[in-house]
Amino acid sequence: MWSLLLVLFLCPSIVLAGTKLEAECSKLQLQFATASSDFTTCLGKNTKPVRICVTCFENYRGVNNSFYNITQNSNCSDVLLESDNAMVIRRLWDSYRNMWSSALCNTCSGLTENRTHEFRNRTEDVLQCLMITERNTKKT
Repeated sequence: MWSLLLVLFLCPSIVLAGTKLEAECSKLQLQFATASSDFTTCLGKNTKPVRICVTCFENYRGVNNSFYNITQNSNCSDVLLESDNAMVIRRLWDSYRNMWSSALCNTCSGLTENRTHEFRNRTEDVLQCLMITERNTKKT
């Protein structure tokens, strides 16, 4: 349900400042909405942090890439990220990044979103490290 509402809220037919978004910005907005929906669905289905880190990595990478694409487009970044008080896309991205971090997904591997192949090769090491980190966190 949340995913559907998210996509509907960020749909390309949105009107900002009385004018329809340019096609380029609408495309970036829809990509972010779709990636956000996919990541949110994955989070909901994999509520344990270890499962989030492993199972939702590709979805996190997708939402990260779509946000990055918006920030790199000078024609669309202000319109999509700063043009209203709600700043929905920026706030969603901040919450996704915070959730990823609070699940300790970056703690063990130091992996960046561009090193997916290495992530897949090191899955067992990452899982063991995450379990140890989770146990140590609970002790403190």
